Amino acid sequence: MRITVRGYVRDTALRDSRVTNVCIDERFRACTSTCVNVLMSSAPPQRQPEDGHTFARVIQFMINKAANGSIKELDGLCNIAQHWKPEQLLILLPVFYHHLDPARIPDVVTSRDVRSIMLARYSLKGVLVTLNRINYPRELTQALQTIADNLISNWHRCHLWVNFFYRHFFASSNPARLPGLLITRAEALKLVVNMLMRMSLIGDSQTPQSLINTPSLHPIISQLWCMAVTSKDNDFLTEADKVMGSKEQGAFQEHMSYVVQTCLDVDHPAFTTTLIHVAGGIRAMASIAFKYIRNIRCLYRKKVISGQSIDDTTSCDSVFGVPRWQIMLINCFGNCANLLFVTSQQNCALREAYIDRNLVAITIYTLRDLCQLSLTLKHDDFAKHVKKAFEDALGYIALLMGGPVDDLVAVICQALRARFLPTILQAHTCIPGADTAECLNALLITALRSYLTFDKVLRIAGIELDADEKSLDAIAQRDTDLLQAWHLFKKDVRRFLDLRSQIPAASIFFDRQCAAVHNSDEWHPQWDLFQCARCTVARYCSRQCQNIDWDQGHRMACKYLKAAIGPNASRYIRRSLFLLAKIEDAEIQSHQEFISQLSVTAQAEHPEFQDRLVLEIDPVAEGPSDKFKFKPVSNYLHIFPEASERPWQVAGKWRQSTGLHSLCLPPVMRIHEGYEITDKPNLLFSPSTALRMAFKEHGLDARVNDGASSVYFTGSSL
Repeated sequence: MRITVRGYVRDTALRDSRVTNVCIDERFRACTSTCVNVLMSSAPPQRQPEDGHTFARVIQFMINKAANGSIKELDGLCNIAQHWKPEQLLILLPVFYHHLDPARIPDVVTSRDVRSIMLARYSLKGVLVTLNRINYPRELTQALQTIADNLISNWHRCHLWVNFFYRHFFASSNPARLPGLLITRAEALKLVVNMLMRMSLIGDSQTPQSLINTPSLHPIISQLWCMAVTSKDNDFLTEADKVMGSKEQGAFQEHMSYVVQTCLDVDHPAFTTTLIHVAGGIRAMASIAFKYIRNIRCLYRKKVISGQSIDDTTSCDSVFGVPRWQIMLINCFGNCANLLFVTSQQNCALREAYIDRNLVAITIYTLRDLCQLSLTLKHDDFAKHVKKAFEDALGYIALLMGGPVDDLVAVICQALRARFLPTILQAHTCIPGADTAECLNALLITALRSYLTFDKVLRIAGIELDADEKSLDAIAQRDTDLLQAWHLFKKDVRRFLDLRSQIPAASIFFDRQCAAVHNSDEWHPQWDLFQCARCTVARYCSRQCQNIDWDQGHRMACKYLKAAIGPNASRYIRRSLFLLAKIEDAEIQSHQEFISQLSVTAQAEHPEFQDRLVLEIDPVAEGPSDKFKFKPVSNYLHIFPEASERPWQVAGKWRQSTGLHSLCLPPVMRIHEGYEITDKPNLLFSPSTALRMAFKEHGLDARVNDGASSVYFTGSSL
């Protein structure tokens, strides 16, 4: 059977390594002749013959010989083609793809297969020569688009040979050594990585012929990436960097990180599964990701400390007006952030492993270091690289702050301790025209503000604010949205810290005292106390104290304390209970007139619930209309296990008996879990009411702290 492939005819029945009697048809000859003038204009002067027709005949002769299986002429075409323009390379595409027949791939390499393997090697080399012109796939000329389309249409042939060269000449511990088989381990690595890199530039998840849709290459990509990140063989890494055509340390890691990044897609989790398997499991994958981003930060510090300052743009390897190593760091960091972002969405266990491995903090530290690179931006294209990398990093942090994380408060604290506030404020100033990043920064600050009702977050935020408030104010003034979010954040921090300072230390750290003798001078280590199994709030030093407290009032207060810490019984809410109670009292007291008017309006809207309306308080909302809402008690029956109105009525009568006449029924507190899921808040029964029921000496009515402990206390209970 004879078929025409881009201008020449070959016999598909020939399956052995000796390709003979392959002819070039008239259409291909005519195409070669018409390109003579173009070829003459592009050929180097020292290689240009005096007669243009002679040059055309030489090219035609080499094409014929290469198509018929001449390794020497095929290699010669690869060398000559390096000087050609994309329009001239089109005539060589059929020749380069001709010898990549998957049927010639041997299972075991023998002397009969040497010729086919060498032809495939130089064919892939020629394909790479044509693809080297493609640097920006979105801005392709017609000729470059044709070259890219040829790779996509022939990818089903190419990727099998790429797999073959990797398995037999790079990964194999005993590669074949036969006469004429001139393929070293370094050459195989260069061939494989460059083919993966070029295909990652052209194909995407929507293209059937792409890396993400080629599962046979996923183990190879995963192994090379893990090797680039974790290998301790400096000689191999140095050689690999040279093979990638760069003198900079980390070039091999940069190439493989880009290839991995193109294989990651939220809707295609197969590659992530392979990556985790190759890495050795969830914990091993998290460790590799940690080492990956740590390598980026170490390389940055090494360059700066060694004297290659970020203002040095005289390097002969510079691109976009900045040193090559800067571009490499930005690319690697962006690819790493994208890796964390996508894999965290696809695998919950891996997301938690990242957090346990302290990836949040080191990502913020690295982002802060790389902000310095923006000081020498001189090219808009490089600014786009920086913008994309920073947005990916901030997107990963936003994903954790707005998503279902097991220990979300711990993530927030980890970020704050890593100087999250100055980092996110400074990030947008490093990216010219980064409107999206500015909006994301404002959203992150708004999300962070919703966690200030947690005592631990509030203390750390107060410390960070005291350290850099003036400098952060100056940065925030550069953007309107950012400035508004920043002012609201500062206002809430100062307001909540002031309320916290009014609570006696004995009440703030109630979990270190026996509830039967609460507010006494006797403090206990946490491990000496045991907690009530039902409410998990009250702590006792002995069974006798628990029985005494049960008879003195804990019998009634227990279920209200349990409702006050929410269904999840978070330890952070439990330790913030007195702060929440103080915020609740302060909000009601400072908006009494508005609440009274709102109550009248709510009674008119719900006449059947005249004295059964519950006030819902959102402590981080901006205005009173958003902060307070009256709703029927039927909306909150789920807070108690019995799902009835009786607990509310009992608590309401208790409040009236103790002189709390402001509301008929106790209010509820709205605690946010993140700015992306504010429609599913955590509703807490009135912390003030529950604590007043449980502790006679609660200290909630105090106005001045007793000075027993600083508001920045960092004892073992925290």
